[in-house]
Amino acid sequence: MIEILRKQIEDSEYWDARVKALDCNYFCDEVKLVFEGDGDDVTFLFEECYEIRVDHPLEYPKDIPYRELTTAQIPYFMQDVELNEMTVDKKTYLKFQINLYPITLDVVCARFRIS
Repeated sequence: MIEILRKQIEDSEYWDARVKALDCNYFCDEVKLVFEGDGDDVTFLFEECYEIRVDHPLEYPKDIPYRELTTAQIPYFMQDVELNEMTVDKKTYLKFQINLYPITLDVVCARFRIS
């Protein structure tokens, strides 16, 4: 299954795509990452999440309120997506490490899909 997911991620052609949204919902059970695709937006949906870590360096300035950014002003771009599996108590989880320069996003979840 992990190889199929890796192929779907690669086929999404995420490299250098502008990130349009990063949302955490339902008490961190769901993380939604939306980026510009070829013609349409692409959504990575992480479900049944257990670990979520978002790092944004203090050295990277936020000169205007980010809620006011236009799409062209959004400074985050997809760089690398790494996917591995981990097993805890006989249950398998997906572990993602994603570079959205300058943000790094780490997610451990049970389910993942692309739309």
